Amino acid sequence: MQDPLAPGLAATPVRLGSAALAVDHVAQTKRPPENTPANNLENRVSGADLLRSVGETLRVNNDQSPLADTEVHYLTSEMVNDEFKIFVGHCGTKGEHRVPVLYLTDANGYFGGAVDIVRSMQLGIHLPPLLIVGIGYRAGGIGDVMAPRTRDLTPTWDSTFARLYPDQQAMGGAGALLQFIEQELKPWVADRYDVDHDNATYFGHSFGGLFGVYVLLTAPAAFRRYIIGSPSVWWDDGAMFEYEPPSARTARSASEVGWGRTHADDPVVVYLGVGAHETHEGRHREVVNLPAGERAKSGVRYIDMVADTVKIAERLRQLDWLNTKVDLDVFPDEFHITVPLLTLSRGLRTVFDAPR
Repeated sequence: MQDPLAPGLAATPVRLGSAALAVDHVAQTKRPPENTPANNLENRVSGADLLRSVGETLRVNNDQSPLADTEVHYLTSEMVNDEFKIFVGHCGTKGEHRVPVLYLTDANGYFGGAVDIVRSMQLGIHLPPLLIVGIGYRAGGIGDVMAPRTRDLTPTWDSTFARLYPDQQAMGGAGALLQFIEQELKPWVADRYDVDHDNATYFGHSFGGLFGVYVLLTAPAAFRRYIIGSPSVWWDDGAMFEYEPPSARTARSASEVGWGRTHADDPVVVYLGVGAHETHEGRHREVVNLPAGERAKSGVRYIDMVADTVKIAERLRQLDWLNTKVDLDVFPDEFHITVPLLTLSRGLRTVFDAPR
């Protein structure tokens, strides 16, 4: 059997406990088939012979990995009833205490870029020390994890999407993923690393951006800063536009129950980025090289993600009771698939008030 681990990465299967979170709109999710990689016991390998121990953690062997000072762990969530691959990147954290945390979804696609962007910006002290925690799956790149990301990052069922993508029928699990982050992942991170759990930032693109909007509209105190790229708020005929922002009392309740910020009156800083070519017409040009059947899917319904992002930015500005600051950039000449790391870079500069 081919070893599914990259050389030098730590694989630490951990069973997490269960707890309740007072957040509405928690959807039911479907357990993946028993023959998926996450449920195949033969895939749960250790790879410990490639590692050197550093305190209570297992660090990457930098001589055997293209991405230094990183770790990989496998956590089994009772909230989602599945396994997650957790990517951890140490960015300027050596010798530091109570460092901020950057959580990101779609780690199979964006973790490596995020680590390199943060480290590059730290050369000029544009960013503080950061621990990057990526949420992903055991499979390979982002193209290999479409089904579980659809399940975990979407807040509701979308019948049109289900018809177009019959291999992605599990959806509506955003509430369960939020519970995983708040009740299982954040305590695990706080127990293992010297971090300031009140000082957490979130980054997500596309469905990850949709998830970020969902969190802002249901439990905004979960993170101090949000970097939201090209949010797919077209999902389920714009269901996110119908969500009512919670009251201050509701948000404080969610923070007290979970691992959200303990000071709910602190400002919530939100940055949104989208490519100028993410209009309906631009989406048709973006897919010109795909097979005809895949190209046709882009025209099934009208989607203008630029207009949607502008609209949701105005919606988020309604969270005035949290003293929410919302910034938005539309990047010229960029498509949905070319803009994610531009959004992250500009978003980090914005939410951490770096030189601009």
